[in-house]
Amino acid sequence: MSHAAVQAAVPETPTLSSHLLHGAARPRCGLVRPARPIEANPCDATGPLFEGRRVHNAATPADPANPWQGVSGAVALEAAAAADGAVAEALERLAAAQAGLEVRRRDALTPTQRLDESAFALFSASQRAMPDFPWPMPERDEDLFAAVHALDDNRVVWVPQELVGLGPRSGQARLPSTSSGLAAWRDGRDGAWLALLRAAQELLERDALAVTWLNGVAGRRIALPAQWQAFAHERGGELHAFDLTQHWNPHPVIAVAGGIPFEGRPRHVLGIACRADPGEALHKALLEWQQALTFAAHLCGRERARLPREPSALRSFDEHAAFYTLRPELWPQLPLLRVAGDSTLQLPPPGAAIPPAAPRAVIELDQLRRRLGRAGIALYYRELTTADVAAAGLRVMRVLSPALSGLHADERAPFLGGRCRDVAWRYPGVPYDGAFPNPFPHPLG
Repeated sequence: MSHAAVQAAVPETPTLSSHLLHGAARPRCGLVRPARPIEANPCDATGPLFEGRRVHNAATPADPANPWQGVSGAVALEAAAAADGAVAEALERLAAAQAGLEVRRRDALTPTQRLDESAFALFSASQRAMPDFPWPMPERDEDLFAAVHALDDNRVVWVPQELVGLGPRSGQARLPSTSSGLAAWRDGRDGAWLALLRAAQELLERDALAVTWLNGVAGRRIALPAQWQAFAHERGGELHAFDLTQHWNPHPVIAVAGGIPFEGRPRHVLGIACRADPGEALHKALLEWQQALTFAAHLCGRERARLPREPSALRSFDEHAAFYTLRPELWPQLPLLRVAGDSTLQLPPPGAAIPPAAPRAVIELDQLRRRLGRAGIALYYRELTTADVAAAGLRVMRVLSPALSGLHADERAPFLGGRCRDVAWRYPGVPYDGAFPNPFPHPLG
């Protein structure tokens, strides 16, 4: 037997961080459920997209006892990294749901101490005035607020409690909580900074997609390698990349859209990422697109009967992820696919090395903070790491920004408030549809 074969036959010893993570995800008495590999279909072969390397998906099952603990998934070029990522995401949500937060009533805080819900890009006044709207958000003295810190100077500001953790710490939820702006990373050198950076980048990514989608903004196309396009076309599919970077955002936002048929049926999905380096953003968006392909086939194969076919019936991100696989005739009509010129982003050659992320985190986060600040965009943060999640070797961070729009899962309640309609502020000169909001649901799972 060759040396390489011997090495392949010997189980690889997990790293300490991986050992700690999976120790918290045991079948009995674990904090979360164990990660399981999600087998790809033969039609999910990646060909030249990742230099011939296989993409691995893993997920931790939903916990029916906790509505905030849906399926947690991750994608990576190594099976162990995908499993680690799935468990880390589940622990991130656990911490966000259970972290202890001091809460104070609205009337116990002065206007200078707090940011009211009206300061955030949530729902418009006309939405909240609708008789059957799920989140009318009347302001009362007894409404509860939790503390966050300004990333600029660490001063304490109080915001509605639902925006900090997942769900309220006391009383009933007055507005929806979201996992956008939550991130976790290993508790190593610069790990907390990288979690903060990834949480902030996720906010920017979701703002870009929400505003692009709701306003029907046409996509600025990014030229992809010819062999990638040929690979998709040979399989009856399509592959597009779009530059969704906001005018004031120094970190590129890239969306990858398209599909590869499975079982002879169309399958249309989208992946998106925000990173400081455009090559890294494209790589991550492509991974997310590949994950979405596998997930759409998995959902539509096993849960097809329960998934809605009408846009107005969508209530979860899972349903959004599967929608255009169930309604492929709507995909060509999407405003994103209209021609809006080419992006000026300069991409590195395919296969270019991506340097380790953690050592760059502090510099990239500071650059982001300064550039966004010049555009009037403030960032706030709160660490949500609980003792048991810390024992698993993770740091969990929440980042929020009043100026940025969020991405909705419930089609009854898209986030139309704040500057959601201000396309020119984000994308000066880029054409967009006059209809608002765009009637087509977004495809992000």
